[in-house]
Amino acid sequence: MTYKLNPNVIINCGFEVNSEHIIATLNQTNSILATLPDNLYRSIDYKTTSSIVGAIFCDNLAKNTGSLVNPIEKGHPDIIPIVAANSPEEVLRNYPLGLEVKCTIGNITQGANLRAGQTRVNFLTSITWQAHHREVRELLGLVWDFVPGLPSFNFPKITAVFYSNQLEFDDWGNISGTTGRNTKVTGLKKSGRLKMGQGWIALLDERQYISIYQKIMEIKGS
Repeated sequence: MTYKLNPNVIINCGFEVNSEHIIATLNQTNSILATLPDNLYRSIDYKTTSSIVGAIFCDNLAKNTGSLVNPIEKGHPDIIPIVAANSPEEVLRNYPLGLEVKCTIGNITQGANLRAGQTRVNFLTSITWQAHHREVRELLGLVWDFVPGLPSFNFPKITAVFYSNQLEFDDWGNISGTTGRNTKVTGLKKSGRLKMGQGWIALLDERQYISIYQKIMEIKGS
């Protein structure tokens, strides 16, 4: 896997994240994803796969940057400075420093009816990330796909990384699932997507991926 990188990326969020940290983490994450049995990906939904991709990425990025994955299940943000290790649970639920990471496979053409293992990039119509509230101001957004590889199965791989620390309340849509037992969720709107696109960090260095991500995310200078 070869990526086109933005070499000027330095994220300061209580610890430093640079493009070298990102590329090392991408390679580690993709390698681990390819060791899991393909039947696992066939039997779970894409939301669960996204959770697996995000969890592996966070674990490796924390190791590469000397930081810590937030040990609280509902803690925010996902990765926090190592000095927070002994903080009480109520502090870790909304720690003031760190990096929030979210993962998506994107939306595809209605009726495409693609299954696990089938590459989606050529059917991609939009990319967004979801959150449980509209207060997320800083976000590292991952995109993944079933990237062509082994003849037997296309394993999931991270195909792009975007970042913004300029998100605002109104960059997130109205929260759905506020009644009944559904999970509350909001999606990043176009205004937020454009901010993420201008903060691109890494794109899979293959023509169709770069072309489609440039169009959807309205990336300039990549």
